[in-house]
Amino acid sequence: MIGKSWEAMVVETLLRGFHSLGVALEYYHYRTSGGAEVDLVLEGKFGLVPIEIKYGQQVSLKDLRGIRDFIKERDCRLGFVISNDEHVRRYDEKLIGIPCGCL
Repeated sequence: MIGKSWEAMVVETLLRGFHSLGVALEYYHYRTSGGAEVDLVLEGKFGLVPIEIKYGQQVSLKDLRGIRDFIKERDCRLGFVISNDEHVRRYDEKLIGIPCGCL
């Protein structure tokens, strides 16, 4: 339960930040019929930006299957993983991990 509340707090923080900067965007949750998902997808003049939100400090590549597939299928320039990790991480060429404390 705490993971879902934490996820909602991160989404709200991100959306408030973009709103305060005057950035126009659409946002949604994405899920395939096979169950793969992306917690938040931002869409605007900048294109599509998928964001995966994880409560834990460690995120495995298995946890990132949905966002990695989304990035590949839609040729996104970049995606983000927001977690309680203490460090910025580069999971691969197009996927960057950002600590929640950096928001």
